[in-house]
Amino acid sequence: MKKILTSIAMVLLLAGCAKQYDDSALQTRIADLERRVTSLESSVDALRSAIGEGVFVVKVQEYVDPDTGKTIGVTVNYNNGDVKYFEITPKVDYSGPVVSIITNGAGELVWAVDGQAVQVGGKDVTVYQTPVFTIDEDGYLWVEINGEKVKLGQVQNEGATLVDGIFTDIKVEQDKIVLTLSDDTVVNIPFATAFKLSIETDDVVYEKRGEAIEVPYQVSGKTEKTVVDVTGYDPNYFDVEVTAEKIIITPLTAESAAVMSVIADSKVGLVSVAKLCVNFETATVIDPETGWVDYVISSDGGSIVANMISNVEIEAVPDDETDWITIVETKAMNAHTITMTVAANTETDSRMGYINVFKKGTEKHLETLYIYQEAFVEGPKDLSKDGTANCYIVTEAGDYKFKAVKGNSTESVGTVDKAEILWETYNDNNEVTANSVIASVSYKDGYVIFSTPATLKPGNALVAAKDANGVILWSWHIWIPETAIADVSSSAMVASEVQTVMMDRNLGALVAATKEGATVYSYGLYYQWGRKDPFPAAKRVDSGSPALVAGTAITVSEALLSSDDAIKQPTVIGFASGANDWLNPSDMTRWVDAEKTVNDPCPVGYRVPKRNKNWAYMGSNLETAEGWVYSAENHFFALGDPALVFPLAGFRKHTKTGFEISQSGIGTVIWTAYSSTGGQAYTVQYDGDEDRDGKKARLLEWKNGTTASVRCVAE
Repeated sequence: MKKILTSIAMVLLLAGCAKQYDDSALQTRIADLERRVTSLESSVDALRSAIGEGVFVVKVQEYVDPDTGKTIGVTVNYNNGDVKYFEITPKVDYSGPVVSIITNGAGELVWAVDGQAVQVGGKDVTVYQTPVFTIDEDGYLWVEINGEKVKLGQVQNEGATLVDGIFTDIKVEQDKIVLTLSDDTVVNIPFATAFKLSIETDDVVYEKRGEAIEVPYQVSGKTEKTVVDVTGYDPNYFDVEVTAEKIIITPLTAESAAVMSVIADSKVGLVSVAKLCVNFETATVIDPETGWVDYVISSDGGSIVANMISNVEIEAVPDDETDWITIVETKAMNAHTITMTVAANTETDSRMGYINVFKKGTEKHLETLYIYQEAFVEGPKDLSKDGTANCYIVTEAGDYKFKAVKGNSTESVGTVDKAEILWETYNDNNEVTANSVIASVSYKDGYVIFSTPATLKPGNALVAAKDANGVILWSWHIWIPETAIADVSSSAMVASEVQTVMMDRNLGALVAATKEGATVYSYGLYYQWGRKDPFPAAKRVDSGSPALVAGTAITVSEALLSSDDAIKQPTVIGFASGANDWLNPSDMTRWVDAEKTVNDPCPVGYRVPKRNKNWAYMGSNLETAEGWVYSAENHFFALGDPALVFPLAGFRKHTKTGFEISQSGIGTVIWTAYSSTGGQAYTVQYDGDEDRDGKKARLLEWKNGTTASVRCVAE
């Protein structure tokens, strides 16, 4: 069909009437005939443009009948610059002749009047021929082809009018316009390929002036008239030439930059623009900490991660006299990162270090990083200098302090008279010697101050600030792990989420669980939902009793606690038979998805994880997640790459009294920050009971009175 239509080359003409009549109504009908034939000419011309070789649609504007909501016509812009209008004449009964194009039995496109093919000399008049229509003195419509005339029909009837029925329907689809002719023949007009300029690179870097840089480009959907030009640069600094296939840029100075606009203009109303950044080789720090140096670090030393924007590969080298900074690694991602380790400053004077940044593999200097380290000051190390929390991690023996404020806030706990150790534990079944985890604790000038033994003992402790009457104002968890805590970014967590980094162990765990096995030291501590203070977990892998403590004994209340009780009684597990919650009245905002709360038990920089059903390890059934591994023998489940390994640390059910722990070594419950209703919150659970409807691992609601594990994520 399209092959036939492509060959149409026709102009429809109207000859004047042979006679003039006094009948004004007929004169009106003849004038209307002339108007309609003119419209018919326009429609045929539009059809011819639509099916011309290499002709595509670049823009369509629809006209809609406000009463019916149906498209009654479209204006079409073609890639050759033509603009045509298609008018729809739906197939309905008319009182006058309808001139149209139909397909005859031989598959030819022919002229028709009122649905019947026009014949001259016994043959259909094809669209290759040029018919001439006239009206005689009696109001009859005639068609003439090559000097031979045929009478078609009378148009003198009252209300008669000539109707253009070439297009009975038009639909604008995603990639084409669909025209329907009067006999339901369909003609498709494809849209042009998007007119778009594409350049091979939008970031050009040069090392020295005078060297020409070539940037290839392409223009899709271009017309013969399309031109490409470049603007947005100073000709004193750059010479720019545009050829049919590439842009040639020659820097005229050593250090000039420009954001150029590359413009493709079709000259038929379509324009495409691309940005081209041209710069000399450079590297810039994007997150300096102060205005006078790039980074400031305490006398304790530690790690610095410098983020830089550079348009070349870089390498960082400490200055010859800066031997106290070590470059760990340099990575190039969206931006470059330089990770440095800074040694502790044991001198009473501060010091300045210099890191030189070079183009990789060369001696070309791009930037210098200035790092200031504070002088050593006698006294305890401040654990709260980078932020406050309800938990502080200690990895070396020594003297420490932290601000006596309420958890993750700046609010004072009140008037403190003294500080005390409430309890200590080794997270196992061994008797605990008092002051073996924390040697001493005191209060001075707004700080809780404590010391460890000279030889660090892995374990956990709870310390408290008290008023003059001995009432606890607030309490804090001191966590002393046996091995260094690491962060894990796993495929089990959704990359688009902010919280993509998780600790390698449960909160309070002395070691991380591995696929080789989960020991009791990987269990960590238990928490009631919404509470900041921990309780010991199982004392052995398969035990129903908690780890031993020195100091204040952990007890179970026979009634629910208030928020004030939870502060004053951090060693009491809130419990009441039949209740979902430990708290009265319930408060489902103590932990929330939106932010880290004052009652969050995680250390500085971490928080209780938000509920996220898209995370593999929070799925409705963890056993369907990629990388799922479960070992009853080694007491863990794991998933993701790298694997998040969770010990089957058990939990204390809300229905249990005393210290009895359930499913140690065969099951676990891990809190999220999201609360439901009626004293219930969402947890990740691995149920060791195989009789529970075949679903062992899942995200589900759990009663807040349960004491269960927490696995912190980075904020």
